[in-house]
Amino acid sequence: MADHRHSKHAAPRRRSRRSVSLLTRAVLPTVGVLSVAVAGGAAILHEGSPVRTAAASTSASGAASVAKHKDVFAASASRGQVPATVSRSAERPPLPDVAAAKKKIEGLRYATGDIKIHADAKTSSPVLATVEDGDSVDITGETNGKWAQIVHNGVTRWVEAKALAVEEPMGTAPCPTGSGVERGLRPDTIKVYRAVCAKFPSIVSYGGMAGRGEHGTGQALDIMVSGDLGNEVAAYLQENRAELGIEYLIWRQRIWRPATSSAWRGMSDRGGATANHMDHVHVTTYGSSATR
Repeated sequence: MADHRHSKHAAPRRRSRRSVSLLTRAVLPTVGVLSVAVAGGAAILHEGSPVRTAAASTSASGAASVAKHKDVFAASASRGQVPATVSRSAERPPLPDVAAAKKKIEGLRYATGDIKIHADAKTSSPVLATVEDGDSVDITGETNGKWAQIVHNGVTRWVEAKALAVEEPMGTAPCPTGSGVERGLRPDTIKVYRAVCAKFPSIVSYGGMAGRGEHGTGQALDIMVSGDLGNEVAAYLQENRAELGIEYLIWRQRIWRPATSSAWRGMSDRGGATANHMDHVHVTTYGSSATR
């Protein structure tokens, strides 16, 4: 009888040990998953959960471990062991060394038109900015084929060398007397105005937009001058006709139109000093045909 009682009690104990073994096998993988989750900072707590205290303690210790050994986790992440955390500061490009770039500046050049600034010395390189006609740029003196290196916003960049001039292009600098005369004028006419006021600063009176003929389209400018100074102005405009986009001049009852004749030709009397252009040089431009 004792043996039967013993066997009846022994069997449940064997089943109990098997149940413990099965429970251990079921729990261990779960513990492994939790360990990885904590190491990765992925533990989640729900308020009111009966395991809140234990989970919070585990999460806090895991977070402290991550913070303490962040370099180790970063190295492990690169080997695929732990999800990598991206550092935004590491993605930022280095700041330009403005002081080093300024040391490379060797001179000044002027844009002879609107020119594009490239990142590298090749046409396919990205265009980063534009230098407007007449603006100055700092050069380093370094060239690469057709390209010249400049310093733009504290960084070395590249532009086409042929688009740069040693001297400031004619008709680009604004007049000291202001830009009021320029309102409504075409680009070539503005160039004429700026070139004349730079060359002849004593002239302060000009006629721009008006409701008649080419003055109405912004293609004409009257330079109020007389005597020998008027002769000098006319000669200066003749010499720089192509650079300023000039179609013809009228001065002292004569007209000079190079497309039809290289000489001045007389005009009929229009009845007065102003009508006969005795007190001003009249300039008509093409509008936007300057050669530089």
